[in-house]
Amino acid sequence: MEAVKRDFNSTALVGWCPFNETWDQNFTRQEDAVLRIVYEVTKAIDGTRPVIDTSGNFHVVTDIFDIHDYEQEEELFAEKFKAMGEGGETYVTFPDRQSYNGQAYFVSEYGGIWWSEADSEGWGYGKRPGSREEFLKRYRSLTTTLLRNKRISGFCYTQLYDVEQEVNGLYTYNREAKFDPALIREINTQKAAIEE
Repeated sequence: MEAVKRDFNSTALVGWCPFNETWDQNFTRQEDAVLRIVYEVTKAIDGTRPVIDTSGNFHVVTDIFDIHDYEQEEELFAEKFKAMGEGGETYVTFPDRQSYNGQAYFVSEYGGIWWSEADSEGWGYGKRPGSREEFLKRYRSLTTTLLRNKRISGFCYTQLYDVEQEVNGLYTYNREAKFDPALIREINTQKAAIEE
């Protein structure tokens, strides 16, 4: 409540997300009532912005349905979203725990492609690409899958910068571009299906 009241007037904020990946712990399921109450209190304080109850899973009540998906096999990634892109069933992670109810659909974490020429100790998701070209091919394929789907409202690549042990950023820990930013921009600014 303090954070929402403090930051309410920030023009940088487009929404609120009080929890991230509320995984069950020690054989105890997440407490759905907590997520519902925090969602309702957040909406009561700021009714002007959307609220995601918990990013990634397990949604209880949410204005935006978001998922996290780090599949690295391009064909498998595309297959997950194929039906919804053709007007069929919406892809939902953990369908036994959450359901999609027509909200805007946001792939809030994807990619995480492991790439570093200097760090062999860190990690990223999936098999490390063998070259810069292989990284860019995978990045293009995953991103294009999301852009070409009319039912996907937005996406967020994980992650912009490397952090401590994770070397899956588009920039190094020291904020140096790993790839020509013009190439990343060209991939990201392809016309999205929702723009047609």
